[in-house]
Amino acid sequence: IWMSSEPTNSNKQIDKTPATDGQRPGAKVGSDAIEASGVVVETLQLATNDRDANGILNGILDGLASLVDHDAAGVYVVDPSGKGVHYSMMRGCENPVPDLQAPFSEHGVVGQVLETGELLSLTDHPSVSEGRQGAHSRLIVPLIGTRCRVRGALDIWSDRPNGYDSSAAQILQVYASAVAATIERARLSAEVRDRRRLDSDLALARNVMAGLLPHDTPTIQGFDIAGAHESSFLVGGDYYEFMPLDQGRWGVVIADVVGKGIPAALLVAATRASISSLVGHELAVRAVMRRANRFFHQSVEDGRYVTLFYMVLDVEAQRLLYVNAGHVPPILVRADGEVALFEEGGVPLGMFESPRYFEGHAALQQGDTLVLYTDGIVEAMNDQGEEYGRAGIVEAVRADPSASATELCSKVMHDVRRFGKDAAADDRTLVIIRATDR
Repeated sequence: IWMSSEPTNSNKQIDKTPATDGQRPGAKVGSDAIEASGVVVETLQLATNDRDANGILNGILDGLASLVDHDAAGVYVVDPSGKGVHYSMMRGCENPVPDLQAPFSEHGVVGQVLETGELLSLTDHPSVSEGRQGAHSRLIVPLIGTRCRVRGALDIWSDRPNGYDSSAAQILQVYASAVAATIERARLSAEVRDRRRLDSDLALARNVMAGLLPHDTPTIQGFDIAGAHESSFLVGGDYYEFMPLDQGRWGVVIADVVGKGIPAALLVAATRASISSLVGHELAVRAVMRRANRFFHQSVEDGRYVTLFYMVLDVEAQRLLYVNAGHVPPILVRADGEVALFEEGGVPLGMFESPRYFEGHAALQQGDTLVLYTDGIVEAMNDQGEEYGRAGIVEAVRADPSASATELCSKVMHDVRRFGKDAAADDRTLVIIRATDR
């Protein structure tokens, strides 16, 4: 039993001719129409079977051969933004593919079709010979997609006179609809693939970064220490680490590499390995920076660099030596509220072959707070275009001198999230080191 959900149309003529015994049911269209339908179906399958743009365009032009007489043909595909023709291909034409950019109305008959979305049939017209000398007939049909958007155009030439007839125009319009659907389907498939690839890359980058960042902070007599890290959607290259040294000293590193995703994560891994190796040789602070810079300058491609702050904390003496290689300067807020910036050092690692680096030093007293951070903290921006800035950090430290490092770290990260108008565009990393009583 066959049932149809189509409502009955009183005006529809129903063939009531009684069937003849032994007569087989047949198609209501001829073999030519069946063949044309097959071509349309094959075109719709192009986006699935061929992911290469040239393969799809070749398949579109191949399909024309079974549908309409022609001696030359072209297909033009407009980019998603509608600002120009992104892909094109021509066969049987002497002239090169035209460079079609918006506004299309300034680019001849093809531009006219792309601009208006209307079919254009020409015969013995000057524009007919554009692309093929000796042609007498030309038919240009727009590719109309969803929401009536013009996705491109089909263009055919014939050396025969008198122009293309209405049947040719009709079949080409049907074919153009299938081609437009193919283009949209191919774009959707490409977007899905790109999104999956991006998600996979981001997941891998997050896993790499998670393995590089410390999972806890050290317990050091005379100091209260806390750290926090928040990744942006694209996963940046923030990194920090605490490294035990000899004679009761600790090395502290905070860095920010240029880039996002997998490249940034790999550069962070290289940074960590390089610094750890150099620190293990018990080199002076500025010597560590010089050798690290040499490694990055020789190993990393042009335009990639690392801003890095490295300090050695002498726990017993409560003093520190540091070098700042182009990093945002850490802030020392004294117990009495005075502020100092740790700016001594030099340029970011990897920018120049043999730069000089200078050491800075400071003595810490009970109640002093040292804040290490990356630019994602201070560059968080509100709706008025104002940055959180160093002033926001200083204000948070001064507001509650008795807060623990963990409490202060949580407060600053919370303040930055509330201050910023959008999701983090860059990673945010914060390290708090407070000098306490012994």
